[in-house]
Amino acid sequence: QGLKTHKKEILNLNQEIARLFRRAYKYLFAANLFLEEVRSYYNETGTLNTGSFNRAVLAMVHQKFSGKTRQTDTPKIRHLFGTANAPDGTISYLDAFVNHLKKRYIRNGDDGTGKTTLVRRIMEAAQMRGFDVEAYHCALDPDRIEHLVIPCLDIAVVNSVEPHYYKPQSSDTVVDTMTWVVELADENIAAERNMARQLYRRCMEEATEFLGRAKKAHDEIEAYYVPNMDFTAIEARRQKVLGEVLKLTGKIDGK
Repeated sequence: QGLKTHKKEILNLNQEIARLFRRAYKYLFAANLFLEEVRSYYNETGTLNTGSFNRAVLAMVHQKFSGKTRQTDTPKIRHLFGTANAPDGTISYLDAFVNHLKKRYIRNGDDGTGKTTLVRRIMEAAQMRGFDVEAYHCALDPDRIEHLVIPCLDIAVVNSVEPHYYKPQSSDTVVDTMTWVVELADENIAAERNMARQLYRRCMEEATEFLGRAKKAHDEIEAYYVPNMDFTAIEARRQKVLGEVLKLTGKIDGK
């Protein structure tokens, strides 16, 4: 009965949340377009020395896998996210999944200088050599793999790039992909790239603002629901479902 008296307010808030999320997603989409524009300049201007880059990648692959025993003939890939676009901004969990590893290879450098390509090639090399990997995708562009963990070898390849920078530890190997780049000599092109980056940042700020407003509206809905919820009954149902799941997995009664 308590919820019925607030039906109109709840429906209006649901509509507002949907509207705010639509706006947030549009700004995230635009942010990715501008970031892709930033990445494009190095290839379009020929300032990325692809020959030197490819040789460096081959050397890294040899260094990481030379003499290592094959883990399996059927290597698997776990696809995960290490970051999230949230109401409080971009949240990174890089520390949680790489800090405990013995070796980390940190990639620094501007967008478009080969960091993601390097990670992908190392992942492919690991798979061909029979190693399971954990591939951490970009929250803004899920098709891009930003970070890689090879559990069997106890190593990670991490892209330290806006907005999820990673502070290297003393034992880490840091590679700056700007090593393979000749700085843009054309001031007009450099200005275009910088403008694209500014627009990317502005779109991310706007997206975060809309996500924050959506979260606030969701909290208002919860304020209507919480006083009318039977948490004791919910917990009882949760325990019942958990018990059924555990039985199915053979963790109860020795099955």
